[in-house]
Amino acid sequence: MSRVRVARPAMLGVFAACALALLGSARAEVGDCAALNGLTIPAASIGLPTSGAAVASASLVATPVANCQVNGRIDPVDPTAPPINFRVNLPTDWNGKAFQLGGGGFDGSVVTATGPIPSAPPGTPGPLARGYTTMGSDSGHSGGNASFALNDEALVNFGYAQLKKTKDVAVALMKAYYQAAPARVYFAGSSQGGREGVTVAQRFPNDYDGVFSRVPVLNFTALQLAGNRMGAPTLASSGGWMNPAERTLLTNATFAACDALDGLADNLIAKYEGCHFDPSTLRCAGGVDTGDDCLSDAQIDAVNTLHSPLTLDYPLANGVTLYPGWPTGHEAASWGAWTMGAAPPPAVQPTGTSPGGALIVNFGAQTIRYFIAKDPAFQTYSFDHNSPLWRDRIQQVSAIVDSTDPNLAAFAAHGGKLIIKEHFGDYAQSPFAGVNYYRSVVATLGKPATDSFARLYVTPGAEHGGANAPSQVDMITVLENWVEHGIAPGNLVQTQPSPARSLPMCRYPAWPQYVFGSTLDASSFACTLAATIDIKPGDSANTINSRSAGATPVAILSNLLFDAPNEVDTSSLTFGRTGDEESLRFCNPDGEDVNGDGMLDLVCHFDTGKAAFVAADTEGVLKGFALGPNALIGSASVRIVH
Repeated sequence: MSRVRVARPAMLGVFAACALALLGSARAEVGDCAALNGLTIPAASIGLPTSGAAVASASLVATPVANCQVNGRIDPVDPTAPPINFRVNLPTDWNGKAFQLGGGGFDGSVVTATGPIPSAPPGTPGPLARGYTTMGSDSGHSGGNASFALNDEALVNFGYAQLKKTKDVAVALMKAYYQAAPARVYFAGSSQGGREGVTVAQRFPNDYDGVFSRVPVLNFTALQLAGNRMGAPTLASSGGWMNPAERTLLTNATFAACDALDGLADNLIAKYEGCHFDPSTLRCAGGVDTGDDCLSDAQIDAVNTLHSPLTLDYPLANGVTLYPGWPTGHEAASWGAWTMGAAPPPAVQPTGTSPGGALIVNFGAQTIRYFIAKDPAFQTYSFDHNSPLWRDRIQQVSAIVDSTDPNLAAFAAHGGKLIIKEHFGDYAQSPFAGVNYYRSVVATLGKPATDSFARLYVTPGAEHGGANAPSQVDMITVLENWVEHGIAPGNLVQTQPSPARSLPMCRYPAWPQYVFGSTLDASSFACTLAATIDIKPGDSANTINSRSAGATPVAILSNLLFDAPNEVDTSSLTFGRTGDEESLRFCNPDGEDVNGDGMLDLVCHFDTGKAAFVAADTEGVLKGFALGPNALIGSASVRIVH
């Protein structure tokens, strides 16, 4: 029997000893891995309905550190439902904490939880290597497709229940092996696993202390409806499918329109929300496909469909009524897999779990077939999500699988911390869905309360899995510092190994603006906020007499995510024809509601002469700094008179 070392919180000994009595017929000695074989865990020890759990195998392994590797199953209530297969890794040198890892796609394979978490730089130790007990499951079915959803219990397990069940079983095993429960429980996942991370914060707020959620498919139901929507316009008969050369044409055009907005033309659109491009500027003569150097009307329509929101005539769970369109840019990096596929989708979709098409079309069609229509042969191209025929079922599914509840007050009260990370070159799901969710949390709880426990970070240019841009950061350390040491994260630095480059990972809604220095080093960039300003409030023309000896008032407007009077460093403000003019006289520290939206805005007064406007100027620019620290820049039109 190996010697188990436990970083044991003092409060756990008696609690764990009592808990051992709840375990089934097999009984394990402390640190005796082999004795876990055949251990049964009764349903009463699992917080959601099951028929209990059992260990199928337990053996000592040496990698990545010495640990007792436990495999088992959690049996369903419905005998026709599949079990939840799980893995729990119990390190010999235990740090007294646990880490649950999420799945991906439709799940369906056991998450072994032995490696790093999403976004970890190469060589970064994963949770198990750091001494965490780690756990994962197949979410309650085998096979990476949607067919499991024909069973109601399997669908509920996929939606949320397997997360709590797996965690409870893992805790029971820790009590048996270490005679202690974990002092902290963390969760990390990407894509479907990212949704699962936000799910545990929403549904099981007292069970988890820290969550890292990368590119989460939060509004899962509407995402799949939006993905399926791309099937019909990309059919060969529709003409909207684009070959690699045409995708490159579109990518180069969006770079030309948006790449330099962040101060640097480097094939990375860092000012992600400022990128707007009209694909009709690439229109072929007559709108007919004439080759790879232009886009047909059908292809332009397909692009516009992707970028437009999918709207519903009725609310999904938590009042959601749309799925946002995808952002613009970086199309060539992943459209070949996610958006267009290697070829147009088949005119008639094959029966079963391989309906064809690009990945978002395939996933969407599978979801409609198995989650909604419950018909593996259903043809999905003409599916009308607003039809009364499907409304009730879509709402039922949404209530199970969507993770859009904005009220995270219980998670915050427990002391939980949530970090969400979105990639703005992601075409598997729209990063604006995560943005909208974060905004809904702020709208529900208020910005100060949200800032106390939640962060949304943005990685410009990275595709779903993180390639194509600097996207790597050690999120375990970030979470540990916040949860265990009270060190709230600000703007971070993300890296990529080849070519070696770093870039700020800015808190939303800031973006990394190039300032000066090496284009490969994060220190050459500043996280920047776009300020909305009103020059001379009340004067629609913003008229400025450049010869005046007086002052020009400029209002910096607040919004849901920006409290101007409390977040702007007023001493840093400059204003004038270029924005670099040191013209500040004073700011009203109390704020005033300039635009009648109920929020206090910051009104500052600038020396008109020092602003240095000349007759030809049509724009006034304000610069400065805000909390974060973030650079601040805003502009508005002006009319200069003498």
